[in-house]
Amino acid sequence: MASKITNITELFHRFHQCEMQLKQSKIAACLIAFKEVIEKTQAIPKTEKEKSELNQGIELFLRNLSAHKKFQEIFGTVSFGDTDLETNLEFIKSMIVAQEEDIVERVRKDEEASETQRLEIDREKQKQQDRQRQRIAQAIEFIDQENMAQAMEIINESEDIQEAVAFHYNDLGMQCRIDKSFEAAVKNYANAIMIAPADENLHYNMGRAHFEAGNSDKAEEFLANALKLNPNFNEGKIFYDYLLRVNSPHAGPIKPEKKFSRFFQRILHFRRKPKVEPPQEDAEESKLNAQDISKSGMEK
Repeated sequence: MASKITNITELFHRFHQCEMQLKQSKIAACLIAFKEVIEKTQAIPKTEKEKSELNQGIELFLRNLSAHKKFQEIFGTVSFGDTDLETNLEFIKSMIVAQEEDIVERVRKDEEASETQRLEIDREKQKQQDRQRQRIAQAIEFIDQENMAQAMEIINESEDIQEAVAFHYNDLGMQCRIDKSFEAAVKNYANAIMIAPADENLHYNMGRAHFEAGNSDKAEEFLANALKLNPNFNEGKIFYDYLLRVNSPHAGPIKPEKKFSRFFQRILHFRRKPKVEPPQEDAEESKLNAQDISKSGMEK
């Protein structure tokens, strides 16, 4: 239910609502609201400027209202020509009062129609989402079957499908890395990179898996790829610089477990791209505490 009109600001606000409802062809609701505007117009104190602005707006509104097809369906052809505004307002008010029951019924039907339309739109959106989820599942199934041609045909249908499938394999890769199933992690990251080759985060995560598997040369290769894609990738720079030192001929032998047992520090990193696990070096050698960063940037 609309709030009561008690001052000039509220009066103008309600009148502008009438104008908007007229533009939206919500004639019944417009007439009910305009009846209240008419009833309150005389009682609300106004400056001369406010009175002039309101009167000019109402005169234009009445012309547009009388020309509207839906208004004519209720009242027939009506003219608010040269008669003074006060008389026109009394006339339109009497018309609304005479047809108020019918107008209220039209408001109810319009609201029902709007709700039906909204539900139909929601149903259509749900159908589209269901179809997209189905296509994502099909693409994943084809990849798992090594049927890349059919998988890519689905993936190329939309960026949303591409992103969802890449996230799927990135998530699997991180879980496998956490479980120290490095071969499986590399395989899943490879699938993600195949789907989204321009995402530096995926190359970073692949490097992370190789690094923890003890293959720092391969890790360096993927970090170099990540920085080619995004030279401003700060986490990648830190990790890459560390790998260059580790892989230097002067570094000496480093046991794999020591190499990464104290390197990654827990941090939160807010980014929408696939999950990234950024390293950060400290003053000693490097502190490591693996932390996966989710799609939304929140800790899981």
